Amino acid sequence: MVPTNRPGEAVPAPAADRAHSPAGGEGVAGDRVRGSPPTEAGFLGTLLLLAPSWLAFAWLVAKAQWFWTHNPELQFGWAVLALCLYLLGQAWPNQPILQLRWSFPGVLAALLGCFVLFVTQLYQAAYGLTPASMSGLGGGFLLVVCANLNYVWGWPGVRRFAFCFGFLVVSLPIPSLISAPIVDRLQVGIASVDVALLNLVGIPSIRTGNLIAIASGTVGIDEACSGIRSLQATLMISLFLGQLYLFSAARRIFLVLAGFALAVFFNLVRTFVLVCIASDSGLGALEKWHDSTGVTILVACFFALWGLGVWWRRRPGAAPASPDHERLSDKKRS
Repeated sequence: MVPTNRPGEAVPAPAADRAHSPAGGEGVAGDRVRGSPPTEAGFLGTLLLLAPSWLAFAWLVAKAQWFWTHNPELQFGWAVLALCLYLLGQAWPNQPILQLRWSFPGVLAALLGCFVLFVTQLYQAAYGLTPASMSGLGGGFLLVVCANLNYVWGWPGVRRFAFCFGFLVVSLPIPSLISAPIVDRLQVGIASVDVALLNLVGIPSIRTGNLIAIASGTVGIDEACSGIRSLQATLMISLFLGQLYLFSAARRIFLVLAGFALAVFFNLVRTFVLVCIASDSGLGALEKWHDSTGVTILVACFFALWGLGVWWRRRPGAAPASPDHERLSDKKRS
């Protein structure tokens, strides 16, 4: 039997009515959830939301590819482009929840980035492609990307994807204002050490600036032999390994410093070997061995840094952070 209500008692509302009743509070909460931004936009939707970043990325690649094609020292830029896409593919499955709202720092970064890109484009239209103008393009590119990521995912999105986009900047040419002092010091320092080692092994030599005088002639430590390009290439490798293994900031800095030390050391070995070849076979033999030794030291730097990164990753307490754990932390903060 089904009990009936006594006369005068209020008949309880059906369950469906109570679920949508504002008095219970659940209907208001449901409306609030339905009115909030979606937590996911799908693959194509996310690509469209990141359209400003893709356009800035393509623009920078279109400008930088001239240097990658015509400057042998910057041909590793094509590898950097591939590594950028690889890092994006690795980070893509662990996206933070969508925010889809502007903040004052995000708006400021977007406006400043567009202004920098506009001014740099005017400069390039007047003076052509220069390393300094490419640095301006790189700065504007980073600002636009960070503003776009901040709008789509907030700060968690900037943390997760900014490096994947910004990694492209390491393939840009270095302005002479920065590279010239470094090159001068490297040339003089490497020449000094080479002269000391040559005299130690019985090859008489004298240094004059960045020139090394031996019995068969004079060998100059030019910009290519100074190690500046090796420093840029090892910077690229160390930054990539730090991101790939999700090292902490301190370990990434150490990896960069270790890469610089390895680049200087291997370049010192290269110049010493080249001077020894010139002393034994004449100056004409330098052209035969110059490029091959350059490739050799770059490969040696890569494997040395890779071995260091793998060894450090396997050390106790050096396990990389879990992407799922980071995503859960991002959701809790938001």
